[in-house]
Amino acid sequence: MRDYIFINQDINVLKDEVKSSKQGVFNRLIDQCATYFNVDLPKVHPKLSTTFMGIAMANLSLVYILTNEDKYLYEAKRWIFTCVNYAHWGNAHLVDVDLSAAWILFGMGISYDWLKGALSIEEKQKVKDKIILQGNRMYDYKIANSTSGWSIQYCQNHNWINLTGLSCAGYALINDGCGFAQEWIDDAKKNFETVYDLLPDDGSDYEGVVYWRYGAMWLFVYAHLLKEREGIDYFRTCKFLENTFFYRLYQCTGSLEEQMNFGDCHDTRSGHSTAIYYKVASEYNNPYAQKMGNLVRDEFLMREATLSKVKPGILPECFFEALFYDNKVEEKDFSNLPTTRYFDDLGLYSYRSSWSEDAVCFSFKCSYPGGKIQWNKLWDMKETTEINSFGLSHQHPDNNSFLLTMGDTYFAIDDGYNRNVMAEDHNIVLVDSLGYEDEGNNNIWRNYSKDMIGQVEKYEDTDDYTYVVGESAKTYKKELKLNAFRRHLINTKKPYFIMVDELSSEIEHKYTWVLNSSIHPKFKDTLSYKIDNKELDLYHYSNMETEIDFNKKTIRAVMTTQEPDKFTETDLMGLHISNKVKAKDTSFVSVLMPRCEENKGIKISKIEVIGGYGVKIEGRNTSEVIIYSKDNGFIYDEKEYRMKLAIIKLKGGVVSEVFSL
Repeated sequence: MRDYIFINQDINVLKDEVKSSKQGVFNRLIDQCATYFNVDLPKVHPKLSTTFMGIAMANLSLVYILTNEDKYLYEAKRWIFTCVNYAHWGNAHLVDVDLSAAWILFGMGISYDWLKGALSIEEKQKVKDKIILQGNRMYDYKIANSTSGWSIQYCQNHNWINLTGLSCAGYALINDGCGFAQEWIDDAKKNFETVYDLLPDDGSDYEGVVYWRYGAMWLFVYAHLLKEREGIDYFRTCKFLENTFFYRLYQCTGSLEEQMNFGDCHDTRSGHSTAIYYKVASEYNNPYAQKMGNLVRDEFLMREATLSKVKPGILPECFFEALFYDNKVEEKDFSNLPTTRYFDDLGLYSYRSSWSEDAVCFSFKCSYPGGKIQWNKLWDMKETTEINSFGLSHQHPDNNSFLLTMGDTYFAIDDGYNRNVMAEDHNIVLVDSLGYEDEGNNNIWRNYSKDMIGQVEKYEDTDDYTYVVGESAKTYKKELKLNAFRRHLINTKKPYFIMVDELSSEIEHKYTWVLNSSIHPKFKDTLSYKIDNKELDLYHYSNMETEIDFNKKTIRAVMTTQEPDKFTETDLMGLHISNKVKAKDTSFVSVLMPRCEENKGIKISKIEVIGGYGVKIEGRNTSEVIIYSKDNGFIYDEKEYRMKLAIIKLKGGVVSEVFSL
């Protein structure tokens, strides 16, 4: 029986399945391939990314071996030989040795293997020679740069994609008698041993949802390739692969169609991967991943394909769908899942009020750069080998930042994709209008020391409340002599959020509380945002007199050096609240109150007590007081409490429960 690379089953069984249990995903593959026939393929390499060309030839080749229809063979060869005839793969930056070359190596390697019996001797030799040429270029570059760049940036998507492409080409050639290709295969295997060891068990991804969708997909593709070729099964040994679906799910907005955009996210529509969803579903019998895959395929697909800025995008993934999809995995509704989840490695807390489309969704993040496992292990590696393997250009200065949406309406937003990252573009606190060390660059972490981290100091989730404490002082400019920026986040199991910020320094500062949105708030009795007929009220208090300022900033970033005219653009409408008089220490207490049905009728007021201050929240379903005390003690209702932060539940105006945080 013919042994096909990447296809982990009898080809005849697969041919039967695409007529029955896999007919839906196969029809999508057919529809996608129909779009290729009228594409004008330039004879000279275009001045743009050519990642789409590799996946196109793989899609066409798969349809051919499943149908034996010559039109797909001829079209696959048109794409293959267009790339064979290009002298080089890629444009402008790292030509032959980066993403465009890697995607084509992957697609051509698979296509060469799948179409061997249908190519003439001359055609086969031409394709083989080109794969050898491009594979050697990639491999030689990797070896020559064995202590720098993507070769050793094990937690970066370029490493994963480039070495998956090279490995796939190696497997295609090793079956054809090219013994040297074993070096490519072995080098990739060694690389990925390190990669999978560095991935966080909780499945989180510091690069953000868009790069998760673009890059982490290849962690699944390589694991599938290695399992199919050699029986090495990272799906059983790497917890990241098992859990990362939940990272993606809990970064969804209300409708599940868009995403919370921490990290480098080009837009909010480039976040879904049917390839990952169906692979997770089949490998782990995960009914939620199966549901998401079907939901995307049946409802979100064309909107994402049309509105996404990241190419080649979701539509060309269809050949992965055809191989990964297993109709025997039953769906399960998301309403069976908790509405909160915490990802410890990334210090990421995610909340949604329900699983309905109009849910209030909130995410909070405070982390080591790249996450705990990556930061600690790569520092150990650096100290042992003196090799710097950090690749943190997609990590933002966003410790203690938060995002908030209602349905698919964004109230508290991130800057998205940015090549000059700044703390002020996130929902944090500035100190004398300043933020992190070395900010304003593409990668601000090059000169960081091991201790310059943010971290969640405490996470507590009970039936009555969720409490998160993020500490981020060590990431700020050293000249500021900041001792503490501790953000306490409290959610009392209702769709609003209380934040208490503690700030302390050796010298006096102006501290500025920042919220970035797509509009500026109106000010009447409180600060109020109204977007898409949805409303958010912000109540903000301090132990000092404050002043309010508004600013506007446009973030414009070129997406790839291969296409310098292609860019993303985000307008940030900033609300800045600062202490009027400089001080060493200050505090802020804030309440973010979405005006949804559950919060109807709620009233917020500041409460001042001996030893502290806070807020009183009263409504039809709630009556509670949150009090902060700098000195760890306050008096409320004539009773003394030795606490820094407390939730006081009231019943009939009388204290019924007290929670010390």
